[in-house]
Amino acid sequence: MPNPNEPGRKPDPLADLQARIDAAIEEIRPKVRKAFDELDERVNAAISDVKPTVKARIDEVRPRVDELVKDVQPRLDSFLKRVESKLESLRREMQESAERAAARDKPPAPVAELPPPPPPPDEPPAV
Repeated sequence: MPNPNEPGRKPDPLADLQARIDAAIEEIRPKVRKAFDELDERVNAAISDVKPTVKARIDEVRPRVDELVKDVQPRLDSFLKRVESKLESLRREMQESAERAAARDKPPAPVAELPPPPPPPDEPPAV
């Protein structure tokens, strides 16, 4: 490390700070990795302890859930059919309204068109 009292180039305080931060990170990296590995092991152990209980509870309630779905499914189907029918009805109404508005805003067709005017007669050249 250069002596700050020596004449010449001054040390960059930001570069020095960055170097110190990098060194500190490298110093703690193995400790953090070890802590994460230990945490991962503990979580996996806890999950493996709880997994059989969760599976048993799911198997216990599955018949009731299946029955609920069986009871609710026809009602959901009829509700969805009613909603689809209403949406289709609204779509038809909007389409008809748009067609009426387009017909109303369309300029009327001309009854008849006048023929184009005849070309001017050729005059004899002046002498």
